[in-house]
Amino acid sequence: MASATDTRYILHPVWDPLLRALHWWMALAIMAQFTSGTILLTLGNDMSDALMGKIDIVHYYGGYAFAAGLVLRIIWLFVGPPTARWRDLLPLTPAQRRIWRETLLCYLSGFRRPISAYRGHNAFAGPAYLAFFVIAAAQVILGITLSLMSDSEAMTSPLMTIHEWGFFLLLAFVIIHIALVIAHEIAGRHGLISAMIHGHKGFTEPEYQTLHADRDGAPRVQADPDTEMEGLGDVAATHGDTRETRRE
Repeated sequence: MASATDTRYILHPVWDPLLRALHWWMALAIMAQFTSGTILLTLGNDMSDALMGKIDIVHYYGGYAFAAGLVLRIIWLFVGPPTARWRDLLPLTPAQRRIWRETLLCYLSGFRRPISAYRGHNAFAGPAYLAFFVIAAAQVILGITLSLMSDSEAMTSPLMTIHEWGFFLLLAFVIIHIALVIAHEIAGRHGLISAMIHGHKGFTEPEYQTLHADRDGAPRVQADPDTEMEGLGDVAATHGDTRETRRE
């Protein structure tokens, strides 16, 4: 028997396998870029030519690995499943705009207000993801262009300065992204981090009803805790969802 502190969650499939693989591929590649780039920026003049050459190789191949993942992810924005497409990143629907407003209020309150449940990408963060893709693509193009120059020419080129600023912009994005994911994980309890591994987010019954109503364009459902199980069995079965109980 579940205790009074147990909460039932519906595990809803959200992220497809390719998107999850690309996410972790790009995460590993960009960390290699940040590490090698930081070493080159801070210790470049103090390293031996041999060591600098090895770091350059890591940065070079890491850049192409990241570029490959980025190109596939951008393609997946247009041909992937609904939660992977560009429309999921912008507040285009009334439900997305509502989540955008509610998320902003949550942030302004210091997470004292409840976090709105959202199926795929958060509508508030979505535009930032698109900006990330644009900046990352520019970084890839700049990196390839600089790699075709001689070392002396590349180091004095204005493109190197732009490339360094792009480095700091992407680094700031990654830091903010990780901080907000952790904050959402703690406050929302939807399993954002684990969802990027197994593909499923966890929602309470009232949250699931709201998401289902938003997807179908129906009026928003206000679930009664005493009757929140009614009518959800068929919906859950239709979309391959499963239930679990978590101790709160």
